[in-house]
Amino acid sequence: MRILYVIDSMTKDGAESQLLKTIARFTPDQYEVSVLLSRAEGERITELAALSCVRDVTTLAGKNKRMRLIEKAFALGGIIKAVEPDIVHSWLWYSNFLCGISRRCGLWRKIPFIASQRGDYHARYSNFRLWLTEKLIYSPADCLLTNSEQIGRHLQQLYPDKKIFSIPNLLELPTEEWTQKQKDATEEKLIVSVGRFAPEKGHRYLIEALSLLNRKKVRWRCTFLGEGELESELRTLTAEHNLSDKVMFPGFCEDVFSVLLQADVFVLPSLHEGSPNALIEAMGIGMPCIASDVGGIRDLIENEKSGIRIPPQDSVALAEALHRMLTEPEFAADMGRNARATIQQKFNSTVSIQKLEDIYRSFL
Repeated sequence: MRILYVIDSMTKDGAESQLLKTIARFTPDQYEVSVLLSRAEGERITELAALSCVRDVTTLAGKNKRMRLIEKAFALGGIIKAVEPDIVHSWLWYSNFLCGISRRCGLWRKIPFIASQRGDYHARYSNFRLWLTEKLIYSPADCLLTNSEQIGRHLQQLYPDKKIFSIPNLLELPTEEWTQKQKDATEEKLIVSVGRFAPEKGHRYLIEALSLLNRKKVRWRCTFLGEGELESELRTLTAEHNLSDKVMFPGFCEDVFSVLLQADVFVLPSLHEGSPNALIEAMGIGMPCIASDVGGIRDLIENEKSGIRIPPQDSVALAEALHRMLTEPEFAADMGRNARATIQQKFNSTVSIQKLEDIYRSFL
C-alpha cells in the first residue's frame, strides 16, 4: 500500500509524534510511505526519514519560503502524480486545507483523501474559518479521523453522511508507576505542566492560580516543561506575581516521565483540546491530574473520580483544585489509581493501528 502523508512539519509536537509512531509500526513489505511537509522541515525530519518504510520526504517551503497556498496546492498535485499513492492522508488544519484546495482544483480527484482532525476546530476557530473548513476540508475529504470520541460524535452530528472515525492515540508508557511521595505539610509539593507555550494551552491561568495558591498554607514549586513563542511573556507574568523563585521553565524535556514520576500533581489548563498526549501519559502512569473541562478531556477524566476537571480560564477553580490535590493525599492517590485504570482501558496501540489499517483497506 502506497501512502502519501501531508503534515505541516516535523517538530516535537503531539501530532508529529503520533505520525512518527504510526509510520514506525508499518513494515516495508506492506507499506511504502512518502511524506510531504507543507510548511517547514522541523527538528525530527531525520528521525522521520530513517524509518524503514519511508521512501522520501519533501518540504514545500524550501528556498521559496513565501510560496503561496495556491502554488503549494498545484505543487502537491504534481507530487501526487509522481508518487501515485493509493491514499492521501493529511494531518493538522493547514495541511488538511492545502489538500482540500488541491483536490477542489481537480488535480487528484480519484485518489481517496483522509483528513485527520487533531483538535477541536469548532471551539478554536472563527465562523469564517469554520466555513472554510467545511468547504475545503470536510466536504472534499472522503473520511475524517479524530483522536477524540467526543469530537468524533460532534462531527457525526454535524455531518451524518460523512465517514468519521475516532482512533485513540498510540501510547508508550514507562514500566514505572507513579507512587505518592510521603511528604509532611512542611515539604514542597511539585506541580508539573507539559505543553507548547501557546495561547490555547492556557498557561497564564495556571500562573494566576499559583499566585492564589501562594496565599494558602501549602508549600509548592511548579515546573513548566515545553517551549514556544509565549515563553518570554509567561516569564514576565510569573515575575509580576512574584513567583520567579517558585516557577521554573527548564525548556523541552526528552524524558518527560522522569519529571512526572517525581511530581505530586499534573495540570493541563488548556482552552481547547482534542486528545492531549501529555495528559494521557500523566494519567497512564497513575498521576493525579487536573485539566480543563473541554473537548476530548471529557472522555478521559470523570470529574472527581479519575481526576479533576475545571472550567477553562478559571484561575480560582484551578487554585482550589490544586489545593485539594496537594492537601488531601488519599483523594489524590485515588484519582491517580483511577486515572491509570482509565487509560489502560481506553488505549491499546495495537488496536488503534489495526483500526487505521482497516480504514485504509476499505478505500482500496
